[in-house]
Amino acid sequence: MIFRPRLACGGLAALALLATTAAQAQPGAQVEPQADFVFDTLGPAACDMPPPGFDISQFRNLVESKPDAPVTRGEISGGLTAGFAGGGLYGTDAGGGLVVGVQGMVFDDAPALTMLCMVLVRLGDSDATSGAIVGEAGMADAPDGAFLGVFKLVQRNDADVPVTLAAGTVDGGTISFDLRETLLVDGSVTVEGSYRQLASGEAQPFSARITIPRAENVLRPALRLARD
Repeated sequence: MIFRPRLACGGLAALALLATTAAQAQPGAQVEPQADFVFDTLGPAACDMPPPGFDISQFRNLVESKPDAPVTRGEISGGLTAGFAGGGLYGTDAGGGLVVGVQGMVFDDAPALTMLCMVLVRLGDSDATSGAIVGEAGMADAPDGAFLGVFKLVQRNDADVPVTLAAGTVDGGTISFDLRETLLVDGSVTVEGSYRQLASGEAQPFSARITIPRAENVLRPALRLARD
């Protein structure tokens, strides 16, 4: 089984990496990690942190005091237990591409702001807006309409530059979206997996439950992995 990327805006040199690693996948085989590739291909829009000095406490108070505010919300459990809120992003194209992103500011007690950045990419020849979420290890056996899920945790370093704090691995989950006239107006995501702290190499369990009341159509290219 061969996976190949399709996207709206033509060939990028970086796509060769995904085509090469995915083409080596056999049923039940492990596919090489794709998180860096997905985030690098989509660019800063896929993981855009608030500016330095952003008042996270003010934003948290707004989110918690206004439960009907149209912001993406979720709960993380496992190695990190906290609520989070932020935005939802997505991109579509006429070739069936659908990519959805979540950017959430974690509401913990740490002095530094932590962001959860997640991207979901549709697999196969399908128009499905709901289905299973799989990680690299589940791509070869996933049905058309499933979604590859990748995520990471990000913080700013001492120079106020965003850096990856922990890299995520998805074991499974589910996704459902309501697209109306190409607008994403509602969505829900559940994900199970783990994340690895890059500084220590320590792995921690990870679960997330996310609701997306609406999203901005800004993610380009609209990646899709199609089977030959």
